[in-house]
Amino acid sequence: MGQPSTPEIGGTLKAIRRQRKLTLDQLAKASGVSKSMLSQIERGRANPTVATLWNLTRALGVEINDLIATAAPSAAEITHIKAHQTPEIRSADGRCRLRILSSIDTASRVEWYEIHVQPGGVLASDGHGPGTGEHLTVLDGCLEVETARQTLCVKAGETVRYGADVAHSIYNKSEKTAVALLVDLVEGH
Repeated sequence: MGQPSTPEIGGTLKAIRRQRKLTLDQLAKASGVSKSMLSQIERGRANPTVATLWNLTRALGVEINDLIATAAPSAAEITHIKAHQTPEIRSADGRCRLRILSSIDTASRVEWYEIHVQPGGVLASDGHGPGTGEHLTVLDGCLEVETARQTLCVKAGETVRYGADVAHSIYNKSEKTAVALLVDLVEGH
């Protein structure tokens, strides 16, 4: 019986970094791993040490297994991500929390999030890639969506869909935290 192959983490690392919308420079600063080492890892030209893996997972908010997973589960397998393993990102002001529900292998086609927006919180985004659309379903509270063409108030139980390849914002102008599901979908996939 041969030895198991070394996990290829370069592509997974790159996908996670892009999903988090981080440049190599930003990840290097957040993780303490040099930009040149990150580039080599992503291109499959270097295998990181355990210490480097640890620094990368802390900076990205993922588990080491998320980086070294080598294959998607078969149809007969169930992947179970526990609540404490679900990666989260927060806005700079701390008023918006996004729980990343999508898997890394779908990041180039579809991303979905559970978002919590505190009163006064704003998720302002530059345009995403060409052909990207967002689907926002408010579960609790009320959110306001603004695009270049219009502004619309979305109440609990309602869904809006809009082009996200231009600048857009999601606001909570109410006095209670709003909870919603947000899906980014790249057309043609």
